[in-house]
Amino acid sequence: MIYILTGVAKSGKSLVAQEIMKRYQISIIQTDHIMMMLNRGNPKLSIDIDASDSTVSYQIEPYIKALIDTLIENKKSVLFEGVHFLTRFARDLIRQYPHQIKIIYLVYEHMDHDTKAKELLEHASKMENPWFLSYDKNAYQKLIQYLVSESKRIADECRINQIPYLEVTDIIKQTDEIIDCLFNE
Repeated sequence: MIYILTGVAKSGKSLVAQEIMKRYQISIIQTDHIMMMLNRGNPKLSIDIDASDSTVSYQIEPYIKALIDTLIENKKSVLFEGVHFLTRFARDLIRQYPHQIKIIYLVYEHMDHDTKAKELLEHASKMENPWFLSYDKNAYQKLIQYLVSESKRIADECRINQIPYLEVTDIIKQTDEIIDCLFNE
């Protein structure tokens, strides 16, 4: 089984993935690592690691797809974690592998900007890569606006494509719910 934990950036995916690894002893493949591998391993691919998540997702999708195909052929169970799953790609994977792919998107479409801004700062010390800490106040506010807007877009696309998603309001309190949605439903 291929499990995919995806959604908007800074929604708690990595934190939940670490808990899944502890509980299920399952390997995790982070799409950020695939992105960096392709960027460093073959600069001719022109993977722009600073481009939007959607742009990078489109660029690395064929490689993720080939990896998923290989893992399914070899009957491996793996958790993919990361932002690099466009909803169209997720829909196609579910259609191709209806009993071998389980996916959930994490979003925060209803969270107000100030709450999200405070939450990120409160949890920064627990994050693997709190890159936003280097932003000035104006850039940080623009980031928060972008993230909430992206979250709304992704949630809308999930509804249209009938792809499971979950509104995250408190990642710590919702970890069990997210894991249940991915592994037990």
